[in-house]
Amino acid sequence: MRHPRAIVFLLLVFFGIFSPPAYAQFNLKTGYNFSIVSSPGINRIVSDFNTSQSFSKPFRELHWLHGFEGGVRYKRGFHAVELTYQGAGKSFRATGLEPGAASKYTDKIKYSIQSAAFGYQLGQGLFGFGTDLQYQWYKFAYKSGISDEELKNIQHMTAFKFYLILNVQGNEGIDFAFQPYLVLPSKYFDLEPVSEILDTESVVKREKWIRYGLTMVFYNGEK
Repeated sequence: MRHPRAIVFLLLVFFGIFSPPAYAQFNLKTGYNFSIVSSPGINRIVSDFNTSQSFSKPFRELHWLHGFEGGVRYKRGFHAVELTYQGAGKSFRATGLEPGAASKYTDKIKYSIQSAAFGYQLGQGLFGFGTDLQYQWYKFAYKSGISDEELKNIQHMTAFKFYLILNVQGNEGIDFAFQPYLVLPSKYFDLEPVSEILDTESVVKREKWIRYGLTMVFYNGEK
């Protein structure tokens, strides 16, 4: 999520600074997405961890994710197929005073969901809809501000993404699209590794992270 040079380069390509628009049926896409996630189980674990520590500013709850999205599309008539990378994540910090010392420390927690997807779209002109089959990487990472130790857990699963498309036609082969979406994972996110990392008891053992979101994306080339 922290790749500003790559993002700037892609945007410059899309606006024709490095190359003219490609009026073809292959389209590059780049954009940004935001999603809401219901995660009461993991929020309970982090809340219990906050209680066990002497934080002056504890970790906040996870309610939404955001990240970069990019890929390539082949479109013919009303039909199109896509290859897509979608990233989504959120980072939090908690601060406190080291035991027996006056120095401040900062603990960090990072959540991320990255996915590679193959998708199909149907539409022409202003409206359309699409669906993706995603392969997802769930990552939870915790870094101690006292010991500098970093612990993480990565889980894999597939998911289906369903979305609507609202196209806004632009100039010189550059279009913009709003894509409200729903992501349905095929499996549950196992919370026990998170409990072990934070050394807390997990009341809820697993939960499914169904996400409702919005992608705002640029396409270049003929549509």
